[in-house]
Amino acid sequence: MSEVVLDRHGAVLVLRLSRPQQRNGLTGTLLAEYLAALEEARRDDAVRVVVTTGEGDAFSAGADVDDLDSDSKGLNALMHEKLGLTDTLSTADRAFDRLGIGRETLAIKSFDKPMIAAVNGAAAGGGFALAMLHDIRLASERATFTTAFVRIGLVAEMGLSYTLPRAIGLEAAADLMYTGRLVDAKEALALRMIRRVLPHDRLMDETVAYAEQIAAQAPIAVQFAKRTLARSLDNSLHAQLELEWPYQVAAFDTDDAKEGIAAFRERRPPRFRGR
Repeated sequence: MSEVVLDRHGAVLVLRLSRPQQRNGLTGTLLAEYLAALEEARRDDAVRVVVTTGEGDAFSAGADVDDLDSDSKGLNALMHEKLGLTDTLSTADRAFDRLGIGRETLAIKSFDKPMIAAVNGAAAGGGFALAMLHDIRLASERATFTTAFVRIGLVAEMGLSYTLPRAIGLEAAADLMYTGRLVDAKEALALRMIRRVLPHDRLMDETVAYAEQIAAQAPIAVQFAKRTLARSLDNSLHAQLELEWPYQVAAFDTDDAKEGIAAFRERRPPRFRGR
């Protein structure tokens, strides 16, 4: 049975983490299926926006604790086994692995179409980190967030120490990471961790409607916008200007740009085709 369920709404692809009895814990199988779905969506020009949510009462409770209950293999060996990397990495790379689950993290973060997390319930540990890898987060009124790691003697992974301070500031991120305390949807909104709080029974309808607004824009321009935003917080202004201009030149040559400019002049809605 699949641990990630795909649901299409026109140009919007919804990925549902589907291990509700285990609160959608992040197994190697789930992550492999999730990454495979993203890769397929990357190649499919008809998919313009991806939404991630969870089945049941949780978005994702993070790593499956049963996966961590191991003998003296060591974390690297354990993760290589769970993520199916034992046969794809050399012995040397496995012995001195400085990325671990960072490989999956980079694959998610580098997906260059808009990603929206519809946080339907608890997002803890790696589940919280997964939500923070999305461009925009919309949350149910029942959603909760916790870094959780320090509560079991571990530290943040999946880029949470990178994404969280960039979203809410270093001091607020330190508070959440040092204490592991629970944050409800109202506080998450105040911290600017999420974009909007929605009624629980309207979360998916309103998230898909919002995703459709994005999907209605020129898709190449939106993907270029995501690529430039991804570099913006680490670039100087000069470097960012050098990044923006080639994308602008490339966008200008697309049929969508010609259509957009013509539609503006003619005062009509544009008809973007993604080329």
